Amino acid sequence: MKAVRYYGPNKPLKIEDVEKPKITEDEVLVKVKAAGVCHTDLHFLDGTLVPWKGTLPITLGHEIAGEIEEVGKKVKNFKKGDRVVINNNKSCGKCEYCKRGMQNLCNDLDQHGFTIDGGYAEYVKTVERTLVKLPKEVPFEKAAVLPCAVGSVYHGLTDQAKLEAGESLLINGFGGLGTSAFQVAKHLGAKVFVVDVSKEKLKMAEEMGADGVIDGTKPNVNEEIKRMTGGKGVNVALELVGLKKTMENAFNSLAKMGRYVIIGYTKDLLEINPLSLVVGEFRIIGSVSYTHQNLIDVVELARKKKISPVVSKTVKLDEIPEVLNQMKEKKVVGRVVAKP
Repeated sequence: MKAVRYYGPNKPLKIEDVEKPKITEDEVLVKVKAAGVCHTDLHFLDGTLVPWKGTLPITLGHEIAGEIEEVGKKVKNFKKGDRVVINNNKSCGKCEYCKRGMQNLCNDLDQHGFTIDGGYAEYVKTVERTLVKLPKEVPFEKAAVLPCAVGSVYHGLTDQAKLEAGESLLINGFGGLGTSAFQVAKHLGAKVFVVDVSKEKLKMAEEMGADGVIDGTKPNVNEEIKRMTGGKGVNVALELVGLKKTMENAFNSLAKMGRYVIIGYTKDLLEINPLSLVVGEFRIIGSVSYTHQNLIDVVELARKKKISPVVSKTVKLDEIPEVLNQMKEKKVVGRVVAKP
């Protein structure tokens, strides 16, 4: 089969013919129908992230939707032909975090597209506990984006920030995760303000119904946020960029008791005077990936059409390296999905 293979930092991705996966009795083989192209892959390419388990090369791609091709003898709840979306967190199912439903923090975690082969391929094998059945109402292209681009911000906003109706949210960065976070926040009943450096993305935010948009290239972004919120600031700021300046702007835009949730990152450091944390009773919260229940929840929201991931275009597997270059240059609006 054809697959997009990663050989290490600062090395080009390679489109290769590899052996089709063989499953064991407790695994399933999924024919990939769509795979979301995520900005996280750029972190592998530039060395910000390095696979911490297993050996290279691996197949990237951690946003995966498809149809079951084969099932092992011990698989109970899925059958050949089922439409599915894959939780890329292949957790152990046994540790203290898994038992608490926090598979994203598993002590022995494997991840499709991170430490084991992912979805930039024609087929991927996984275990039953990673699967969520995909309703026919949700097309594969939209479904592929649900795990990371929607699930991650859903986890960040509901579990970590505990965003409530009537509160205000600042979204730093309006790409695939940002457009998804916008829809989740509106579903929760929050006011949403968007910061980005792209006029095209800010226009999209306005068209989607943002309560305010701010050009991130301008000075004093936090002062503009304070002006738009009557001097108060926002209850929650969601960091999806992770640059020194965007982090400063977000933190300085918080209202008292505000929650700063960090999902996006670079190699830049967050520098904060502890006194400001104390005086404002601010909270800085990390948020990684999503739980299996989060994925079930967002699939249901998509079925009900409460959220609809913004997919800007679909491409072939061999176009993924070029798409990642475009993402690096900030030329992509919404999410790009590959269809093997």
